[in-house]
Amino acid sequence: MDFLGWIAQTALVSRFVFRGIIVLIATFFSLPAYCQTLNLPPRSATAPTGSEFASLISSMPVSERENWIYAQMVSGNVPNFLRSLALVSTNAVIGGTNHTISYFVTPDYLAIGNDEDYFLQPMSATLAQRLADVLNCSLPTRKMVNDIWTKAPVKLNPVKFSPATYNILSVEVFVLENNALRSQRMAKTNLFPLGALTGGCKKDVVLSNRIYTNFANASITKPVVIYGWHQMNGSPIQPLYNGHEESYADYSHGIRLVQMNVTVDGISKALTNVLNDPNLAALVSDEGVISRPRYTFSAFAPVITKQPVSQTLEPGATAGFSVLAAGSPPLFYQWKVSGTNLPAATNSILSLTNIQMTNAGLYGVTVSNSAGFATSFAAVLRVNASNSPILFQDNFETNSSSKWNTFWGSGDGAADHSVNFHFDYGTNTYLFNGKTFAIPPAPNSTNGSTLGLKISVNDNDANGWIAGVNVYPKDKVFSGNFALKFDLWLNYPGGAGGVGAGVSGSTEHAIFGINHLGSQANWAATNAASTDGIWFGVDGEGGTTRDYRAYVGNIGAGQTELINPAASGLAASDNLAGIYPALFPKPRFETNGAPGKNWVAVEVIQTNNNLIWKLDETVVAQRTNTSPFTNGNIMLGLMDTFSSIAIPAKDSFVIFDNVRVENHSELRLGAITKLPNGNFQIRLNGVASEDYWIEASTNFIDWSELSLFPGGTAPSVFVDDAAPVPFRFYRARRQSVPVPSMPILPD
Repeated sequence: MDFLGWIAQTALVSRFVFRGIIVLIATFFSLPAYCQTLNLPPRSATAPTGSEFASLISSMPVSERENWIYAQMVSGNVPNFLRSLALVSTNAVIGGTNHTISYFVTPDYLAIGNDEDYFLQPMSATLAQRLADVLNCSLPTRKMVNDIWTKAPVKLNPVKFSPATYNILSVEVFVLENNALRSQRMAKTNLFPLGALTGGCKKDVVLSNRIYTNFANASITKPVVIYGWHQMNGSPIQPLYNGHEESYADYSHGIRLVQMNVTVDGISKALTNVLNDPNLAALVSDEGVISRPRYTFSAFAPVITKQPVSQTLEPGATAGFSVLAAGSPPLFYQWKVSGTNLPAATNSILSLTNIQMTNAGLYGVTVSNSAGFATSFAAVLRVNASNSPILFQDNFETNSSSKWNTFWGSGDGAADHSVNFHFDYGTNTYLFNGKTFAIPPAPNSTNGSTLGLKISVNDNDANGWIAGVNVYPKDKVFSGNFALKFDLWLNYPGGAGGVGAGVSGSTEHAIFGINHLGSQANWAATNAASTDGIWFGVDGEGGTTRDYRAYVGNIGAGQTELINPAASGLAASDNLAGIYPALFPKPRFETNGAPGKNWVAVEVIQTNNNLIWKLDETVVAQRTNTSPFTNGNIMLGLMDTFSSIAIPAKDSFVIFDNVRVENHSELRLGAITKLPNGNFQIRLNGVASEDYWIEASTNFIDWSELSLFPGGTAPSVFVDDAAPVPFRFYRARRQSVPVPSMPILPD
């Protein structure tokens, strides 16, 4: 081993094992001159781990998968041990003169994740070249691969999977090989911690003259060139080969990067220049000069792989939106609110401090480069208008299944459902207009949490019977004026309308209700002996004429679906009717008028014997409660009223998050009277020492503040003295409570 290589490896071991010694070594040998690093941003705490990322990309087509890999890499989702590069030094006698070269390489093959959970990521030659360009690096040559293996103190056995038995192009096999190699690597960490130069376990994607000449297959003129997979005796399993398309990558392919700046005879040079120099190329190439040491590709337009996340925040808080995009650099960003450009909002991150009601709106961003542009989904920023006392809540941050009861029903009497508390839906992908995305945090979640309650039906057997399932919190009874609130994600197979090749059975209704006994199944069963409570249902993709539904229990005679608009209080039943197309419009929602594949805020409110169902703060149903169910438990669930199984079944589910019951008993709007002069008079009951805003609207969407009224033991009277109008809607809300500042604690 040469002297510089010994220093680098000594420092590496010392860094992990003898932290007190590394400073002395670094000072004595001026080691920082040799400690090169990848030019990457810090890894985000919310970035997916290796196993999570593998799960996310498992069903993606290759082109889409590679966009995700690129975006994760350039955003810094790379283990720490890969960031500090390893030094390799060698020499060659060329024309009778001894020349030396030193260069820095990634200590292992490129991976996504963290040190505890990383995924060695196969990728195409063009993607590898794109990453190399962004990081001012190069791919190695065959000679460099051999030299790296020789210098590596850690040598791993290649792991083989027969193509006759396995799909070697699948992420499933990528994971199997990754786990096997990680097991080998972990067994050596006591002597050689992560970050020590490792070799032998992958076929390298390499630079070679065979990228452009001597094709193994005449029909492939843009190949990937691979080499390596060294056995423990140093013999490579894979000779230099260019018989696959440049887009090809199986489980055995690995990407190792070499820093572009190298040192030849003590002088800094670019590796590409060395490869082009007939007097020096032999230092790094056993093919002679490599005149075009790279894979070529065209600039590619931006693709957004992580969308801005909707948020619901208190006044005074800070709203943060971000986007993750893949595309040829440089990328340019322009944020918009409700379609209008925000001044100076030209970074991948948008931060809004001290937000107020005026900041509420739809936030999106356009990402552009020389090849084109992409526009993000619109994220909703809601600002809480009031803070009501919480009677019950569950954010599913822990496994709370023991605190809930589950009841179910099915047409054949067989349990056919799944209920998963504390489910990490952030690892769940969904298709939106043919593109794959990860489900984002719910708007009311904090710290980017993606834990919730996931429910599915008709997914455990091959029998396509109608089925339903409910969950109720144990030993809860709510009465008076209160509201059930939660974030809802309704997923369905296929594209808009739940249709697509190989897709069927997509229509299932999320259901939720109040005033239940909490001791039996409540769903649209045809054979239920009895049901109870009041509940509503909605599907995600508009697959039936009754997409929006209202039910009331009928003890002894099964459920009653309230189809008549006057009885149900529904604005309409079909997704394309009434207010729904404006409430859930394309392109923000995949299916026009249906709330699927997007987070929606749901409220079921009982106030003064009136029932109100809201979606995204808009009333979709309102009626007087004439049933005997005036108090009781809350219910969440899912039902499939069709004798079919969704295909693919894994894409049909509902997620509930941030479930809470708020106490509205202290705030009531009383009688509304139209005075002889045409003005409206309203009575308000509130709580003493608190103030309430009276607001008005003509469309349930746009609300204006009219007056701030004090609460008290006696009703307050408010007169709207605006010019007489044909009709007006009114609401009252508690004045927002200031958010207390938090002390900054020392580390």
